[in-house]
Amino acid sequence: MSIQIKNKKFQELISKYRYLREYVERFVSTGYSVPAFYEKLEDSLKFVKKPNVLYPISEQVFIHVYAMQESADGYTIYGVIEPPEPHPLLMQAINKIFAIHAGSISPPNEYQEKFLILDEFLANTCVKVNGSVDYSKAMLKNNKVLVNAEEFEYLKYHFIRRRIGLSLLEPFLTDPYLEDITIMGNGNVYVVHKLFGPLKSSVWLSNDDVEELMINMAEQVGKTISHARPVVDATLPEGSRINIVFGKDISRRGTNATVRRFASVPLSITQIVASNTLDAREAAYLWMMINEGMSIFICGETASGKTTTLMASCAFINPTWKVVSIEDTPEITLPHANWTSEVTRDTGNPQSSVTMFDLLKAALRQRPNYILVGEIRGAEGNIAFQAMQTGHPVISTFHAATVASLIQRLTNEPINVPKTHIDNLNIALFQSAVQGKQGKLVRRVLSINEIIGYNPATDSIMFIPVFNWDPGEDIALYRGKGSSALFATKLLVRRGLSKKDESLLYDELEMRASIIKHWISNKIFNYHDVYNNIVKVKEMGLQAYMERMGVKYEIVK
Repeated sequence: MSIQIKNKKFQELISKYRYLREYVERFVSTGYSVPAFYEKLEDSLKFVKKPNVLYPISEQVFIHVYAMQESADGYTIYGVIEPPEPHPLLMQAINKIFAIHAGSISPPNEYQEKFLILDEFLANTCVKVNGSVDYSKAMLKNNKVLVNAEEFEYLKYHFIRRRIGLSLLEPFLTDPYLEDITIMGNGNVYVVHKLFGPLKSSVWLSNDDVEELMINMAEQVGKTISHARPVVDATLPEGSRINIVFGKDISRRGTNATVRRFASVPLSITQIVASNTLDAREAAYLWMMINEGMSIFICGETASGKTTTLMASCAFINPTWKVVSIEDTPEITLPHANWTSEVTRDTGNPQSSVTMFDLLKAALRQRPNYILVGEIRGAEGNIAFQAMQTGHPVISTFHAATVASLIQRLTNEPINVPKTHIDNLNIALFQSAVQGKQGKLVRRVLSINEIIGYNPATDSIMFIPVFNWDPGEDIALYRGKGSSALFATKLLVRRGLSKKDESLLYDELEMRASIIKHWISNKIFNYHDVYNNIVKVKEMGLQAYMERMGVKYEIVK
């Protein structure tokens, strides 16, 4: 079948990889048009209602996202195109030889070492030929195997993927555009795409496939999963977070797992502002508050982007401060030289396990300038407030949708913070995934609130919403000069300023917002580039930095 392809790079790949050409030909023969090929996906694609897009995620693996002509469940398809499985007799012969060979190898620690060992093993074991090979007679003397040259590439891909990769999940974990991967027992794998939203993959797994895959994955990350210990939380080698629930006795559809993807380089504050999650003035406000050591809770529901906002905002922490982060599974990444990352340990034995509570107590003895907590959900919350009381500011994520629900959770079991102590928390930021104007889910900061204190007359917590999101206009509304109690009660005192100097703080807010807009207009988006510029602002001072960089000072009343 002849197909018309205009994109030159796509033509080259179709010619190079027979399995890709055959896939596209089969797809077109069912009545679809040729997929649009992108070497790198564009943000504008998130507004396409019926995509038909193909893109590479590695040299040999491609992803095809397309809307079906008729769909019973309404899902758009996430198709994985990878080299076909090598002949089973060939794989059997290679595995047999490798089992003998592996006994003489010292176990390597690094992924690259493992890859080189397997690559060298295949190169030394396989004798490539151009013609067809009868794999029932392919075994040669001296543990050599005849392999068709084209099939050698398929063999190499699958052999290495099974030995040091994550088997069937490898393509999903290679795709930089995926946020979540869900395996729900017997059935298709589902994903959440950064541009196309929820998708159903073409990969179908049986319960046996899932159980074998989960046991292997748990072993790779040094965890044991069984019917005795059926729930595992872990971090995969490439940084993703995985939660596994094992066995049909507690999961009716069988073993299931959810993988939360995290970029190796965190999103920067400029990327978040550019995506309209929050605006430049809100980011500038966080910059000022974090510079002064305010305690902040970033609140919202699951997958609202809390951890992303936390990491982006933490670039504002003074570069010379000591920072301690405490997490169940390591997600937080900071550029600070004096940063200590601590992770809980669950051994199943209370004597040897280390909890968030334990680590927070230990952190108070380390004299940190800032304590970051991946998520507060239990008794460790009480210790976090004790840390705030003793002058150790805390930034954490928290599951709550409103200030009222935040207070309810903090003041009740298991956290039990007295209402009179709530004002040790300075700021509560609320974030959510909402439906945008184009019908796609987008993340927005709904409000940034300053916690004022406890009012005994009404038995309530007083707070000021300095910023609110307007869903109709999709903009952040700012209450204007004089709206921040923290400027008046905290920042003026810390800087040794009088009440008449309060307007200078609001001018500074606008100056910092102008700097952030300048970075965005100059496409300074890389996390480390943004951090380096934040450090320059600290070293040079606002005025000198703005003059040096030609930043236009905009005051918005």
